[in-house]
Amino acid sequence: MPALSTRIVSFLLRTTGIYRRMFAGGPRMPDFIAKAQSVPSEPSAKVKAALSVTRSEFQGQPVWDIAPRDGAPSATVLYWHGGGYIYPAASAHWDFIAQMAGVHRWRVVAPLYPLAPGHDAAAITAFALDFYKEFAAKMGDAPFLMAGDSAGGGLTAATVMAARDAALPLPAKLILICPWLNVDPMHPDQPGIEPNDAILTIRGIREAGLMYAGAAGVRDRRVSPIFGDWAGLPPILAFGGGSDILVVDARALKDLLPAIDYVELDGMIHDWPIFFFPESRDAQARMAAFAAG
Repeated sequence: MPALSTRIVSFLLRTTGIYRRMFAGGPRMPDFIAKAQSVPSEPSAKVKAALSVTRSEFQGQPVWDIAPRDGAPSATVLYWHGGGYIYPAASAHWDFIAQMAGVHRWRVVAPLYPLAPGHDAAAITAFALDFYKEFAAKMGDAPFLMAGDSAGGGLTAATVMAARDAALPLPAKLILICPWLNVDPMHPDQPGIEPNDAILTIRGIREAGLMYAGAAGVRDRRVSPIFGDWAGLPPILAFGGGSDILVVDARALKDLLPAIDYVELDGMIHDWPIFFFPESRDAQARMAAFAAG
């Protein structure tokens, strides 16, 4: 059972709908998307004061590089944020990145990729692969990881598959946090999970998935990488939560690749490893150990 503090926060998120209304779908969702995309996403002043934070651009998109102020980082991680491919990185993403940099001494490079509905999967995955090529070239022979949460987990998978197919150097390891691997929410378990999901709804992710897919369609491997070829990829650490409608995607990945390191906790909401719950801190320590091992 989740910790009491975790259960209280999860209950508040469910009842207030702070996140859920953004993924409720319907006629109001375009307004939520437009408002969110109109506000620049960046680390807080507190994060900038505590860590080494630099901003650059790639193809007109911001790229943030966050690392400890002193000493060599324990790992370099190329990180793709979640948000259904329609929302920018949220404060929870920046807090998670800061936690990994400040406590676990990661250097995290976080490109803010273009978003749907203004851009579709073909454009977004092309941007991600272009950035990956440049990033990997700069790393040379130095090992690095690639990671992402939710939609960013899907983009991580799609990007590493494309990098493999292009015979590019691959990351040493992958971390997929509650990954969105199939944008078509048709699994029979999802309606039963949905009432306990504090962040996502089936209607909302279906509509976001269609915005992202564009002409490629929902079964294209760039859109839904669970349908792609997972052979020859680096070791994977993946997370799922029992109260997350996307847990079916994480379970499908575990079924497909039984040897991966998979962590699923009952009662945990979508993206729980990036939050501040006691279970989240344990998951973050596990990520750090996976990266270092």
